[in-house]
Amino acid sequence: MLTPAQRHFQKVMAERRGISDERDAETRTAHEQILFRLHMHKSSLSQIQSRQAKAAVKASILPEFQGWIDGTIEGDSGRADPVIPTLMVWAVDCSDYALALRIGRYVVKHGLSMPDDNYRRPAPTVLAEEICNPILNLATTDAGADLSGYIPMLDELAEIVADSDMPDEVRAKLCKVRAFCRRDTEDAETKGEALKLFREAMSLNPGAGVKREIASLVSALKKAPQTSAASGDAKDEISSSDTAATETPATEKATRTRKQTKTAAGTQKATRKTAAKKTTKTATK
Repeated sequence: MLTPAQRHFQKVMAERRGISDERDAETRTAHEQILFRLHMHKSSLSQIQSRQAKAAVKASILPEFQGWIDGTIEGDSGRADPVIPTLMVWAVDCSDYALALRIGRYVVKHGLSMPDDNYRRPAPTVLAEEICNPILNLATTDAGADLSGYIPMLDELAEIVADSDMPDEVRAKLCKVRAFCRRDTEDAETKGEALKLFREAMSLNPGAGVKREIASLVSALKKAPQTSAASGDAKDEISSSDTAATETPATEKATRTRKQTKTAAGTQKATRKTAAKKTTKTATK
């Protein structure tokens, strides 16, 4: 843990690095010390196999870089630094999402690259996917989990990466997890937002696996009492394709059976008419 003096020194050196060149010996030395500290921690982490254990260690390590983080973000220079993107990922790994988004906003704003040693994806993709994965896993494995507390954080994440280029599948995943966090609310407007996000996820990635959720929300919104303009707007999110999606296999089978019965009845009726005509003609002759 840093002392207040050490934290202040880190902060000042990080700010100075943003406005000075590498000829500033003191600043260069401070950055080299930070890089060395990071390298040593990476070496220690490489000896740990458990992801949960690694996350706990990262949570204890991050405060050692707090001054450097503060100085870099407040300096806002955008100067390349492998330390900052790495710490962003570590913050995600230990579920410190507030810190991850604070660093992530800076990283995405300045287009900083991820270190080449571990990450092949661009920073916005890493930030979005690494935050979404554990929450999405919780949503799909625990149907009763209350995910509403993640809504503000995920909405901020969506705002940070809104203009970033990333695979459609990753953006669909972000839409999907934001929808999951809203779907179980009693508020019709929020349910409408969930439906819109699920539909956006399916538009981005047809294989997103959200058709059942869309059908469930459409059914729930149809049954919801329309007591306000908000609930009316939510029902407006229901499209004809959504309505079709609400038909269960049993309903679809029953519909097909009725159609087949009507067709058969029509055929029998036509056959009887034809036979009657033939009989009449024969009798006339």
